[in-house]
Amino acid sequence: MKKHDILIEPWRGDTESKTRRGTTEFRWTVSYEKDGRFYAQGFADSHAEARAAAEAYLKEQGIDLNWQSGPSESAKLLKPRSKPAVVRGLR
Repeated sequence: MKKHDILIEPWRGDTESKTRRGTTEFRWTVSYEKDGRFYAQGFADSHAEARAAAEAYLKEQGIDLNWQSGPSESAKLLKPRSKPAVVRGLR
């Protein structure tokens, strides 16, 4: 059962980071269950950095992020085409 949540959202305003005022940053918020319910927040310059920071924080708290058992048996693996599609008019 999943015991954590991650929220990443654009954030404009004053933060503790050293970026220019008025630039868009991303705020990450996590909540997790471990002998109670806990919350944490932080800021990052990009969505990817915010996601990585949130996941790193949860790992530091001992939260297992790999809670899913894997892909379902009904999932299909998509394979790339062996030959590229022909574009008309280009040779």
